Amino acid sequence: MSNAFFDPFGPALSPVALVAIAGLAWLYLRGTGRPRLVGERVGPLRHGLFAAGTLMLALAFEGPLAGAGQRLFFAHQVQHLAIRLLGPMLIVLAHPWPVLRAGLPRVVRHGLARFVDRPATRVAVRALTRLDVSFVLLIAALYFWQVPALHNAAVSRPPLALVAHAGMVLAGLNFFAVVFDRRDAPEAATQSLRLLALVGVIVSNILLGSLTTMKEKVLYTAYDVSGRLWNFAPMADETTGGYTIWVPSSFVIIAAIILVFNGWNAVEVRRWNARHSWTGSNAAALEFPETAYELRLKVTEPNRRMGRTLALVSAAMFATVMITGATIIYAF
Repeated sequence: MSNAFFDPFGPALSPVALVAIAGLAWLYLRGTGRPRLVGERVGPLRHGLFAAGTLMLALAFEGPLAGAGQRLFFAHQVQHLAIRLLGPMLIVLAHPWPVLRAGLPRVVRHGLARFVDRPATRVAVRALTRLDVSFVLLIAALYFWQVPALHNAAVSRPPLALVAHAGMVLAGLNFFAVVFDRRDAPEAATQSLRLLALVGVIVSNILLGSLTTMKEKVLYTAYDVSGRLWNFAPMADETTGGYTIWVPSSFVIIAAIILVFNGWNAVEVRRWNARHSWTGSNAAALEFPETAYELRLKVTEPNRRMGRTLALVSAAMFATVMITGATIIYAF
């Protein structure tokens, strides 16, 4: 399939991405007009978050940024930041699933419900929404396409770039849906593990971004075929792109960490407010200890887990620095 047939308006206007984003926005608008089907109140903040996330994806897939991303490594990394992290995070924070489901036609909605209720589908959904699986998919979505040979191929072939970017969007939506899940353990991942996964994303950003920033030779030569924009020097372009992977991406994840801490506090508040509700188990008494002994029973294991988590984070940071240094010295 030729690039002209697939993308007749050039990389600045992808019909496939335009239809997908417009369809998503149409579903949401249609769903907002069906409050009975939504089943919950959706305030202006959630509407605004969804609009901001959708707009972020539109700016990354269409318009000047998309065109610049084909001729500048730095602009391409800004695209990745928007479609893998920032856009999906804003959309998930809006918790738009009830609204999107309400926007579906009745036949599609019922058919989707039957499909999701199948045992095989439930198994697949549980697997994909595991925190460890979603974490690996998010990291792989970036690292795989940063391999120079694959990255250069994607830049040279817009259909391949669209596949790569669509995979990044789906990986980002899946990861943040797990991290910002409004349920608590055991139905969803524990808050401490969510924080550890976010820290892991930052470590991966530091590793890949620092390697790309500090290397001493050009790796992504596809941008030189049609010429880099504004006569940007290749090394300066790739150094700036590496910095984008390293720093701005990590700031997005730091914002996510703050939001997870806020959600953790909300969970504890809900537990405290429900402290007088009988759960049918005497073990519930330990949720609100009244003696020093009960307090030690409650906090011993969580404190150990937190200690192991902090030790693992410190080891990961140290390993990142050592691996980065060794790679730069011996590989570049």
